[in-house]
Amino acid sequence: MNHLSKPSHSNLFSHLYIEESVRDEMLTCKIMQKFSNSKIIFIKHYKDVFNRPNQDFTTQSKSKNLILARREAPFLYEGSFYSDGFEYENFFYTPSILGCLYDCDYCYLSGMYNSANSVFFVNTQDFFDAVLPYLEKPTLLAISYDTDTLAIESLTSHTQEWIEFAQHHPNLHLEVRTKSANFKAIKSLTCSDQVTLAWTLSPQKIIDLYEHKTPSLQKRLASIKEAIDAGWRVRICIDPVIYNEEFATLYPPLIDEIFSCIDAEKLFQLTLGSFRMSSVHLKKIKKLRRSDIAFYPYEVKENIVSYGKEIEQNILHVMTKQATKYIEKERIRTWQLQ
Repeated sequence: MNHLSKPSHSNLFSHLYIEESVRDEMLTCKIMQKFSNSKIIFIKHYKDVFNRPNQDFTTQSKSKNLILARREAPFLYEGSFYSDGFEYENFFYTPSILGCLYDCDYCYLSGMYNSANSVFFVNTQDFFDAVLPYLEKPTLLAISYDTDTLAIESLTSHTQEWIEFAQHHPNLHLEVRTKSANFKAIKSLTCSDQVTLAWTLSPQKIIDLYEHKTPSLQKRLASIKEAIDAGWRVRICIDPVIYNEEFATLYPPLIDEIFSCIDAEKLFQLTLGSFRMSSVHLKKIKKLRRSDIAFYPYEVKENIVSYGKEIEQNILHVMTKQATKYIEKERIRTWQLQ
């Protein structure tokens, strides 16, 4: 078994596509050893595989493969409008891994990429070097924007490398967004207020319906509790809230379940937000999935789809009211279209 955060499927990474330019890199050799039974295919450039047209995203999701490559600039992008920058002077995300082991119906990645496979760029030092010019000011870097780094941590050690890099640069702050139950992969590291572990949580019924291949709510909560007890700064994200006729019976009880397991006094933050996405990405997702999420009658404003102001405000009102039974409002952040 390959030691990932989710019990591996027999067909996970049956093929490794490796750029010729990185075949002798240390990380490449390490990964090849872990997947010694995988078929190795050497390629000239990752885009020849990852970006080729007419790929079947749905079929690939059932049998994901891994591409190892060298990234060329840019190594950083300005933080997305769809994400919270938490008032940092600099807010970036890094595309050091593309694609995710999980397969959530509402994930924008399936609307962005042609392929369900993952690309891991092994030239990590180039990403570090790209951040350095910005570190005279407090800088927030989302390292899991295009993937779930903790889900694949035992293969890449990617989160660990960023955390160790940040220890030498006090102005660098990392957000590690995850749905994994894999805190154990970084448990031995020294925790720091420079690093926020941000878990996305949903009611178990929503997980079962839409968050394919992800750990259960209980497993995520157990991992969160372990991280908090070890002194890590943890943010819980009920974001996106998936709205349907069961919203009132699914989501407020989720708040209760969270705080029956988690000490509210030790939680750094709770963030709340409803579903939103680029209309371009959603249009592509409609061609890939028959999920009711894709075909909900959203409102469209400036090329962004969302539930509309009335539903969005109701979601945030109900969730905030329930959450303030356990945690003061000052530690609750909400995301909504302006």
